[in-house]
Amino acid sequence: MKALAELLGVPEAEKARSFGKWFTWLLDKACRRVARVLSEYWVKSVWDAAYSLHVWGFHEVKLDVDDVRMDLPHIEWLLEYTKQVISRGTSGKS
Repeated sequence: MKALAELLGVPEAEKARSFGKWFTWLLDKACRRVARVLSEYWVKSVWDAAYSLHVWGFHEVKLDVDDVRMDLPHIEWLLEYTKQVISRGTSGKS
C-alpha cells in the first residue's frame, strides 16, 4: 500500500513523510484514496483481508494454517495488482 500511495502521490504519503513513519490509520486512509484514484475498489476489500490476517494471524496468533490459506488468494491478487500498477507508472490505468 505504501508503494501505491507513493507512486500515485496521494496526500497520505506526504503526511507519512512529514511524520517520519506510517501509522495504521494513515495506511487505511491511503488505501481508501488509492482505491478511489485507481477506481479499483477491490483494493480496499483486499487490504482489509490483509490487515486482518496481520492482526489476527501475526500479532494475536489466533489463526491456524487453514485460516491463513483462505486469505492467500486475496493477498496474491493485491500483490499482482500492485506490480501491474507500478509497471504502468503513475497513471494507474492501462
